Amino acid sequence: MTVQDLTDRHDKQRGEPTAAVHTAALGEFVSALTLDAVPEHVRAHAKLDILDTLGCALFGRGLPIADVLEKALQVGDSAGGATVWGGGSWRTSPATAAFVNGTLAHSFELDDLHHVAILHPGGTTLPATAAVAEVTGSGDGADLLTAHIAGLEVSSRVGLAVGVPLLMRGWHNNGVLGVFGAASGAARVQGLSAVQSQHAIGIAGSLACGLMAAQYGAMVKRAHAGNAAQVGVRAGLLAAQDFTGIEAIFEEPYGGFLSTFADDHVIDELSKDLGTRWETVNVGFKPYSSCGSTHSTVDTVLKLQREHGFRAGEITRVRVGASTATRDHVGWRYVPDQTITAQMNLSYAASVALIDGECFVDQFVDSRLRDPEILELASKFEITGDPEIDAGGRSHRHEVKVLVELADGRELRGHTDAAPGSAVHPLSPDTIRAKFMNLAGRRVGERNAAEILRTVENLEELTDLGVLWRLLANN
Repeated sequence: MTVQDLTDRHDKQRGEPTAAVHTAALGEFVSALTLDAVPEHVRAHAKLDILDTLGCALFGRGLPIADVLEKALQVGDSAGGATVWGGGSWRTSPATAAFVNGTLAHSFELDDLHHVAILHPGGTTLPATAAVAEVTGSGDGADLLTAHIAGLEVSSRVGLAVGVPLLMRGWHNNGVLGVFGAASGAARVQGLSAVQSQHAIGIAGSLACGLMAAQYGAMVKRAHAGNAAQVGVRAGLLAAQDFTGIEAIFEEPYGGFLSTFADDHVIDELSKDLGTRWETVNVGFKPYSSCGSTHSTVDTVLKLQREHGFRAGEITRVRVGASTATRDHVGWRYVPDQTITAQMNLSYAASVALIDGECFVDQFVDSRLRDPEILELASKFEITGDPEIDAGGRSHRHEVKVLVELADGRELRGHTDAAPGSAVHPLSPDTIRAKFMNLAGRRVGERNAAEILRTVENLEELTDLGVLWRLLANN
């Protein structure tokens, strides 16, 4: 961008204020949304999303990162009113609780995923909404559910507006986009006005951040979700006191969210069919404990292995044709480092799946990261961008064409048009419940996990949210 380009943008702004058409529409939607206006199937899906998010966060509570967070964030921390999920007696400020719970939800690459918006909306929205609801005493179970849906809708639409271009510029969509869901949920659960909700969104967008280079081996990648949740808490609480944000956060030509984060964006996605087309139901759930961009390949090679009965040791080469975005995101050469490195790498995830027959939490423990058998197989993967897949646009970002070459001369071909667990190939509700029980049961016990499940499935009927907070504390 030239100096003249910047001057032209400034001159345009000096003429008259930028119209906040879409930002205002989102603020109005957040403020006015009621549970009665939400179709039953959307409510049901949102409750599954809450359940999945809680399962991921509770599982994260047993990981080393949880100890790091507790040691770091309890320093100088006075007693607060918000629950750290699975944290026993640890209660803290709403911003800190949201940061910890959001980080834990994203701590092992298990959290939900809107595959087209490129966003894990549950782990940023729910921690913020829950923390604000708890410390302000706002609402009941129906209000919490409504606020969660508001957050899923807003953040997903921002993701649809920027999507792949944001990721390809090196931003971590989850950290950057998650602030909008968190702020919207925090605003809705407090019952803020349309103008206040608009300002909550405008505050949050100005504080958005998260760099994708963290995927190669930095613990901070997990914290991008926590930071987004924390920003949402602060945005919602500030807006409640009439603190102002950028009113036209999405429309401003200079320094606006869309103009700054992605040259190629579709602003109409922000408010198109708002309140009639529900993006909540397009939020998917992960069957594998790795980056969503690896899922299609993992699923395809496992299907080929089941169909043809070959062993990992018989493989001489695996060729994967994918979207350019997938190749750049997860198709780099695997070099062992941290767990996150393996989870974000297609070659590792597919290799360990072929060797173990699955790709879940036990496949990413430290002892596996440098396993010679995995390293050898991972070195046989060739991942390339496929022009035909790219031509399909963003809805085909996770499409893959796989060729497995075996020592006996066989060439086995597989194709997947979209990731398992996505809206195209959804997991069943029972599978999502089983995933929750598996993850949460490891940390809080099967009985408590089952009680959390029952509470979430009947969330609309819950008049006292304290019941849920106590269950999540696991005292």
